[in-house]
Amino acid sequence: MNYHLMVDDKFINDFITDAEKAAPGNNTYIIDTTKDKCRFVQSDLPLFVPFYTSRFAAILKSITAKDKVFIHWASDQAIKAVLALPPDVVVSMFFWGGDIVEIPVSRFKTTTFGPLSLQYFQKNEERPKVKWNPKRPKRLLTTFAQRYLNYNGVEKEIIRTRELFFKRLNFFFNWSYIDYQWVLRHYTTSAAYKYFYYNFNPKPSAEEQQFLNAPKNNQVTTILVGNSDTSSNNHLEALQALSVYKDQHIKLVIPLSYGNKEYGDLIEKEAISIFGKDKVTTIRGFMERSKYYELLSTVDVAVMYHFRTQAAGNTLALLYRGKKVFIHSNSTTYEFLKTNDITIYDSATIEHMDFATFAKPLNPEIIQSNITIMDTLFDPDKKMAALKEALI
Repeated sequence: MNYHLMVDDKFINDFITDAEKAAPGNNTYIIDTTKDKCRFVQSDLPLFVPFYTSRFAAILKSITAKDKVFIHWASDQAIKAVLALPPDVVVSMFFWGGDIVEIPVSRFKTTTFGPLSLQYFQKNEERPKVKWNPKRPKRLLTTFAQRYLNYNGVEKEIIRTRELFFKRLNFFFNWSYIDYQWVLRHYTTSAAYKYFYYNFNPKPSAEEQQFLNAPKNNQVTTILVGNSDTSSNNHLEALQALSVYKDQHIKLVIPLSYGNKEYGDLIEKEAISIFGKDKVTTIRGFMERSKYYELLSTVDVAVMYHFRTQAAGNTLALLYRGKKVFIHSNSTTYEFLKTNDITIYDSATIEHMDFATFAKPLNPEIIQSNITIMDTLFDPDKKMAALKEALI
């Protein structure tokens, strides 16, 4: 049996569909939440069992060397679960990004955040907040200790368990060998690299293609900024870089619907203060993938200021729609796409670039070249063959 330790996320539904095609009836999907709190997973196949429960512990005890375990998001609890398994159980992880390259934060925060975003993160997100409720003194004392007294100890424990996890890991699944090399630079591991990508259906529909082929209104340049309301987007740096164009005919579209609402509020306020309310549109609620991709079709330029691998699905969907995409050169996504001769641009150069150059669209030859290369890199037949090999 294949045991999949999962989180409630929009990618999980398609993975379950693919896994059942590859190894029907040979998978147990365990979502780390209760059914009533689930927001994204719609399949009827998973078990909704929080990893802290005795029911989950009982499932772990039933796993033997005949089984395989796959982690989809390397949370601290998922890692501890793997470390509790017998040593002859094969363990694999499907790499997501933030679950590895941001944690522990004390080790990776300076390579994840720009200087402005780092200040915000250290002040508002790095440590647990104290819950000042005098009616619950025990909770107040516990959260106070977590923030001010035990933080370094917790970080050391996270480092220790992750080092043990990578020594224990057998296979690393991802579409980018460069991210695998990142892991090899930071951890001691004998895990083998395996090709895989989560299904994100990046190509435009027939209706979208008609829209993309229609004449454009060239009076306003629409700029997509980031992909979520997480501080690793480095929105503050992106907005500062784009501020050189604040007097141009532009509209900013900023997705802020998939992370920290308080951070999203800050970014929305900052964007409006720089560019004016009439030039800023924020997305604060979850959008179905098809609707979100329709939104991407209206974009002229996209700016991703992440320093780590993030927003790959957005980036590929934009490139399939012929959009001009800026990615920060610190990101392994930038390195991967550049290494494979896909035409993208460096976000770090924006503040020194004149607007005409920034807004100039890709020519048809470059668009088609990007699409041809991506079709080779993200081959669904190759992906399904790799998944079948892993699950059977």
